[in-house]
Amino acid sequence: DVQVGAKDAKTELQEWLQARRLPVPTYAIVETRGQAHRQEFVVRCTVAALQAERVGEGASRRAAEQVAAQAM
Repeated sequence: DVQVGAKDAKTELQEWLQARRLPVPTYAIVETRGQAHRQEFVVRCTVAALQAERVGEGASRRAAEQVAAQAM
């Protein structure tokens, strides 16, 4: 369920880190699979200050970043 005015996972993660004076996460495409018209993206979200990495998959780079941020 998405709440009205709810923030997306990337925004939530970034604000949580900034509130603790930690650097924002970085996102990198790890892999792109499938045909050009139906690609699947695999993105790594890294929070260096926490020495943590999470991977997300999605139908777009942006969607995969959201999944990775949510996993973080």
